[in-house]
Amino acid sequence: MNVRTLTFRKRKGEKVLQEENIALGRQIGHVSHLFRRNIDNLIARESRNCADGSLTGRNFWVLRYLQDHPNENVFQKDLEAAFKVRRSTVSCMVELMEQKGMLTRESVNGDARLKRLVLTEKAEKLLTAVSNGVERMESEVRAEFTETEFGTLTELLGRLSDVLESRELTTNERNPDN
Repeated sequence: MNVRTLTFRKRKGEKVLQEENIALGRQIGHVSHLFRRNIDNLIARESRNCADGSLTGRNFWVLRYLQDHPNENVFQKDLEAAFKVRRSTVSCMVELMEQKGMLTRESVNGDARLKRLVLTEKAEKLLTAVSNGVERMESEVRAEFTETEFGTLTELLGRLSDVLESRELTTNERNPDN
């Protein structure tokens, strides 16, 4: 099923409104890919300039999540929920980040089976080196929208996320192997 959409294309410095038949999933995938690629390239470039190593985009967001929750015990299951990824994905990612010296797993008082995730000094330095560049890029992208447009975009993305999450729950109830 094709969805009728209106898109802006830049032609010789001007924005031209043009009608196309592009599926919603394709549009979202394209924008997501471009945004992620820009962020990943920026993170790789900024972290290469740091003596403490380099980061991938996903590593950056995990470390940033830990940094944003300094007084909380953050466990792998929290990352699964926050990033909406599977346990195996988080497990592999945390293991690699631990090997790279970006985080450690520490036992929690009262239950040695629980391991909280803790940033290392190396990770703190990398985050400092990269965060300003990421914030600058996001500000530049956001500046392309009016405040009203950005509010509408945020609201629509939130609604779309809710719709897709509810469909995923329904699908998983029918097919528990997902």
